[in-house]
Amino acid sequence: MNNRFASITVCAVFWLVFTMSHADARQGDLPYSLASDAKLASEPPIVDVAALDAAKRRSDTDTEQKTNTPRDKRQRVADDNTVSITPRHDGEWIDLPDGSRLWRMRVRASGATDLRLGFGRFALPDGATLHVIGADRYYQGPYTNADAYAGSFQAPVLPGELATIELRVPAGAVLTDDALELSSVGAGFRDAFGRDDASKIGSPGTSGSCNVDVVCPLGQNYGDDIRAVAYIEFRDDVDHDYYICSGTLLADVPRDHRNYFLTAAHCIDSSTEAASLIAYWNYQSTRCGTPSAPAGGYFNDDQHGAALRATRADADFSLLELSQAPDPGWNVYYAGWDASGAPPPGTIGLHHPRGDVKKITAGPAPATTDNCIDTGGTSRNTHWLTGPYSQGTTEGGSSGSGLFVAVGGGSPGRRLIGTLSGGDAACNGALPNAENDCYGKFAVAWNGPSAATRLRDWLDPANSGTTGQDGGDTPPLVVPGHSRHAFPLQLRPQAAQPYAD
Repeated sequence: MNNRFASITVCAVFWLVFTMSHADARQGDLPYSLASDAKLASEPPIVDVAALDAAKRRSDTDTEQKTNTPRDKRQRVADDNTVSITPRHDGEWIDLPDGSRLWRMRVRASGATDLRLGFGRFALPDGATLHVIGADRYYQGPYTNADAYAGSFQAPVLPGELATIELRVPAGAVLTDDALELSSVGAGFRDAFGRDDASKIGSPGTSGSCNVDVVCPLGQNYGDDIRAVAYIEFRDDVDHDYYICSGTLLADVPRDHRNYFLTAAHCIDSSTEAASLIAYWNYQSTRCGTPSAPAGGYFNDDQHGAALRATRADADFSLLELSQAPDPGWNVYYAGWDASGAPPPGTIGLHHPRGDVKKITAGPAPATTDNCIDTGGTSRNTHWLTGPYSQGTTEGGSSGSGLFVAVGGGSPGRRLIGTLSGGDAACNGALPNAENDCYGKFAVAWNGPSAATRLRDWLDPANSGTTGQDGGDTPPLVVPGHSRHAFPLQLRPQAAQPYAD
């Protein structure tokens, strides 16, 4: 690379970070109620949804997962409560001195450890901003209409049982009757912020003691791949409750960074589930063995919404396309992959067990096996059988995470070869137990009957015949004045034409 080109590239990346930082700030300008010197005359009304016993819900759902034989490794984190709350019919409006108007509303799920607010309609006028506020003056926002996906918006998790919604509409702007509707309140019971345990406030640490932080020595050879992994939350189509899984951002053959994100089909397998996705990047500790939040905290680098591109049950994979490119300031990575099906001598896994900070596992050479969570009918040889692990393990919330060729464990190393379905691996005290997991084979997912059931049309649209791709760092460029959305919000782009099998 010559010096002139390098200078242009650095300037372009700086411009991108500068112009996008405000749009992606999740704890930007303070909500009016927290920032204003003037005291608001009253607290807004409260809508109560169903109360819950968080400890009992944790126990019940853990028991349910353990009795699934064999078991998947997604994890339920919140119960859904369907509501219909709008600025027209609920809450209170306040006229502010600058001519803007403030709408405020509170929702409560007594006993919840944390809350998730889903807006089924989200079409704010220009200049309008929305904040959501939880316990301890913790807030997220401001959000604008640019954060909507397909006319909806899923807010990030908030601590506590009571949340305030705060919408500020600038002077002269018109908020239509159908502009905003809160349609779902997710009552959490897994204490995402550690508020039930004073020793863990702001420091997740709920997974088993045998798990290994990615910042520990085991992760030193995988610094790039670690940056490709995200903790994800979504709302299930069947029971409408909220779940967590893991997933990986993938490189594609053209290297045009189309923001393809791989997870498990048993996590997300529909367009509505994909639309509800929140991906949290850099959700990891900065210290080995002792949870320590990165600058800004754990839940700041989040993005919302995705389109379902391809999915299939037998290999248990779903390929999503994120609605936006991750902010260049988040320093994410596009992971490489191997579709050859060659078994490596060793593997590593990168994932978020039990919603904890990012962890790494190490295992021996995998064997080939049939589907292990009974989603694939009579399909054969669809999965890698891994374990017992030499370091670390997987747990609920690890589903959808990637299995990679270990450095020194095949040529080339550090390429993704599978997606976690489930299994019986767990901690046995400070050591992993002697059980196994299974990962849907990337090589099986690569081919299929149509573009909607295979990976190759999306990751290799020119059908070059390649079976492997290295990872990459370069963020996608953005033309000044254009949105970062990877595709039109209301329209699904034309799929690559299927190739004949």
